[in-house]
Amino acid sequence: MKIKQMGLTAVLLLGGASMSAQADLTGVYSLTNDQQKDAGTLTIQYKDAQHIRYDFAGKKPDEAGALLLVNDKLYAITQQGEVMDMAMVAGIAGALGVAGKKTKTAPKFTLEATGKKEAVAGLAGEAYRWSDGTHAGELVLSKDARAKQLSQAMERVGDQMQQSMGNAHVAATFRQMRDHSALQDKGIVRSQETTGSGMRLEKISETPLADALFILPKKTNAAALPGLPNGLPNMNDPQIQMLMKEVLKQQGR
Repeated sequence: MKIKQMGLTAVLLLGGASMSAQADLTGVYSLTNDQQKDAGTLTIQYKDAQHIRYDFAGKKPDEAGALLLVNDKLYAITQQGEVMDMAMVAGIAGALGVAGKKTKTAPKFTLEATGKKEAVAGLAGEAYRWSDGTHAGELVLSKDARAKQLSQAMERVGDQMQQSMGNAHVAATFRQMRDHSALQDKGIVRSQETTGSGMRLEKISETPLADALFILPKKTNAAALPGLPNGLPNMNDPQIQMLMKEVLKQQGR
């Protein structure tokens, strides 16, 4: 799963306002990182505020999978059908004695319009430079309602991810970005960090989404446990291994 490749803004992209009932929407994004100009794709499917799905398609076995937000709970789903509640993953890190990373000073988030116009996936947008003192990059914001809806879906998932990953600096930046006035009526259609991590909206579709997309997969004869709908996961699954390593890393171990 490509969590480790997405960078700060790609994980925590946001829209700022509460979500309202809108049509089904799918956005396909191209991804980059500090090692690859083509790091795969992220597909976001939004049905309503309680049914949001991320599908990752990368270049390696541990860079594919899904995140599914259902009824205020976020689940990681591997290609092998393993399912883990992200809140439970954070609990495992806590049980191992891992504390969240400390930050001596709160980051100061800044956002500055460049004056440049840029069309992304056919949507008119404006470019902005941003920084929090540790990370920096460029955003393209669009007033198109579809861009805003996708960014609001990202806010929902990003908030859950931040709670699970537990990085204090990222959490503070997330809150400041979410509350910035420039983002209240716009959505992010392109994000590029100076480190190389980025994402760009390539395609939007308003085709109705099947309910089955938002149902957790079931494994035959699996005994459900709290936070583990399909029972204990196979720890040899490369995606499960990557997920646990990334949570431990972000928590500061």
